[in-house]
Amino acid sequence: MDFDLLLFRYINSFCGQNLMVDHIAGLLDSSSLKGLIFLSTFGALWFKHTKTQARQRETLVLVLFAMLLSLLVARAAADLLPFRVRPMFTSGIEYRPPLFQLHTNLENWSCFPSDTATFVFVMTAGFWLLSRWLGVLWVCFSSVAMAARVYFGIHYPSDELAGALIGLGVTIAINNEFMHARIATPIVAVEQRAPALFYGLLFPFLYEVSTLFDFTRLILHAISRRFVG
Repeated sequence: MDFDLLLFRYINSFCGQNLMVDHIAGLLDSSSLKGLIFLSTFGALWFKHTKTQARQRETLVLVLFAMLLSLLVARAAADLLPFRVRPMFTSGIEYRPPLFQLHTNLENWSCFPSDTATFVFVMTAGFWLLSRWLGVLWVCFSSVAMAARVYFGIHYPSDELAGALIGLGVTIAINNEFMHARIATPIVAVEQRAPALFYGLLFPFLYEVSTLFDFTRLILHAISRRFVG
């Protein structure tokens, strides 16, 4: 038996044993909690007065850019690789469901790699680049939050690991002088020239990021159903 399945069974074995524990895991898996912590961290770093505030803001802009790019990479991998059924829908693996009805939008996508892990670890890597202690806190939170998805049978551990590596890899790869000069610096400069326009676009985008692009996905699904069926 492969280690991935053994680790999944171990983590999932705690599910359905205690209602309070199940609800705590549900809170950790909540997109709202991830979004709230992301917005508070992003805002604190964006408005923090330092001698290198402009550079810090450029890095945060690249983090947002990394989210879009990493999502494309994760979706391409999911489409090109063989379809993988989520553990909660797989028979014969001794899956244990929670003691309450789990409501989550799984979108009939392959569970490998985890796009949620990709997003969360883009945030983790980006905040680590700006603050080591915030980075440590995000590593701890991200690891526990991703374990909650394994706990509920939404993903196998390898799904989360692959998503995390994509998020970390993309974020680190684009945090270079070329991207700072060609992408981040011109965008941050708009904040000085036209702050109303800048924040009018930034805040809705941050909201979409905080919900893991939930509204955008709904629109894309509606378009897909209209033209594809």
